Amino acid sequence: MESMNNPANSGENKPAPATDTQSFFQRLLSIVSGADDKEKEKQKLLKEIAKGVKKSKPRYYSPKNGSVDPNLARFFFECYKTFGPAQAILSHADSSKTLKIIIIETAFSPEQEALKEKLSEEAIRAKADQTDFKTLLQSIKTDIKAFFANFDINRINQVNSDYQSLSVLLDLVSFDYFFLLKKFDSALPEAAFSYNPRFETINGSYIIDELKDFLEILPAVDHQAKWDPILDVLRIYRGVEVISRESLRKLMQQMGQTKKSKTFEKIAQLIEEDPFLKVKPRIYKEKIVEAYLSGLKMQTEMLLQKISRERKTSKIDSLAKKLFGTASVSRLSNYSEKANLLFSKKMIGGYIYITPLNYLKAFLLDFVKKDVRQLTDILLVPARWTNNIPSQQLSEAFHQLLTLSDELMKFDTQLSEDEENGKKIKSLMYKSERDKNATALLRKIVKEINDQARTLIISSAQQCITLGKVLKMIMEDYGKQHPELIINWRELQSRSDKNIKEMILAVYKQIYYFVQLMQFFVK
Repeated sequence: MESMNNPANSGENKPAPATDTQSFFQRLLSIVSGADDKEKEKQKLLKEIAKGVKKSKPRYYSPKNGSVDPNLARFFFECYKTFGPAQAILSHADSSKTLKIIIIETAFSPEQEALKEKLSEEAIRAKADQTDFKTLLQSIKTDIKAFFANFDINRINQVNSDYQSLSVLLDLVSFDYFFLLKKFDSALPEAAFSYNPRFETINGSYIIDELKDFLEILPAVDHQAKWDPILDVLRIYRGVEVISRESLRKLMQQMGQTKKSKTFEKIAQLIEEDPFLKVKPRIYKEKIVEAYLSGLKMQTEMLLQKISRERKTSKIDSLAKKLFGTASVSRLSNYSEKANLLFSKKMIGGYIYITPLNYLKAFLLDFVKKDVRQLTDILLVPARWTNNIPSQQLSEAFHQLLTLSDELMKFDTQLSEDEENGKKIKSLMYKSERDKNATALLRKIVKEINDQARTLIISSAQQCITLGKVLKMIMEDYGKQHPELIINWRELQSRSDKNIKEMILAVYKQIYYFVQLMQFFVK
């Protein structure tokens, strides 16, 4: 009794520990048993699927021998007869921007149609000819806001839904029915839609790839969708009826039944011997309204910018012609477009004030040093002023313009290859091919040169403004019965062979035009 209660002897009643060999076989048995259970479950599921397929009407597949019945070929032949004639007509339609626009614009309300017409380029340009640009901008902004407001969430959803239905239809059209059907009837001619086929039973593995391709589309088919509006869009797009409406109606009913029964999916599972097979459906979620509205807004903004540039260019050309007789003036030798060609190859901005600086040089040489000088010779030396401040301002502005003329000539000369700035630029252009620091330094120098050009333009405009103000005072004084600013007008007129009043007016107008012209280039 004692030995039975002794802990040291208690192990005698326990089972012997399992050996490594026993453990291995137990695990193997467990694995085999589990695999067998899974296989049994798989076969059970396939049998259930096969029962459902056998009951389907019409019969498309024989699970017993894995063959596909001619009835399946007849279904796809109906698809081919319905969609085949449209394949060539609708090639590349899935990527057509025009088709998207048509499906959106056919959904317009009468108010939207009127607003869209007001936002056309022709209408905007016509309005631009009748109003100032600020008023035009406000008017277009109001029209766009009203147009966008008409696209409420319901209208947007409907248009996007219609386009998704159209995308499904286009995929059905582009499906390669002929390739599939040739496997059932090798004598089938292409595009022979009145042909009487002789379809044969074939092994399911021959058409599994095509069947899975079709199953990518089928889940998205809404057989209850309103297809007439979609077909109307396609008629507008191509100018003809591309798909028979009655044939499509009948085929959609059949597709709806097939989709609901999941017969094709079950057949694919049986052919692949995989009850869990799920073909990933195509997603049709493209939202075309948002892109259309964004594109319309951008298109309108670009048109307004273009009109603004055209107006600016037109005004510049008009002022330049009044000043120089031509809009194209070229007086600079080195600060030029020729130099910009070299800068562009190095991805460097280049000279940005070429046009206004050419205008400035022509103005200083052809006008200030001639007409203005001739007028100031009369107004400054022999004229008797009652107030010296205006005469000093006139003298100072004129001489500053002469100084700026010299500075401009020096500025342009220094950019030649023989001068300091020109040599530096040429050297850096060469080094920039292998040295990033040289490129950065070149950009810095070009910016400094552009800043100098801008300063010359602004300084000249400022002196012209001062000159113009004094000339305006003089014109007003000249017209008085008893002049108060210059008291010897008769004497001055006797010294000149030209009408002084006309000279003052002509110079004032040229200065005014020049200041207006420069304002387009610098703010």
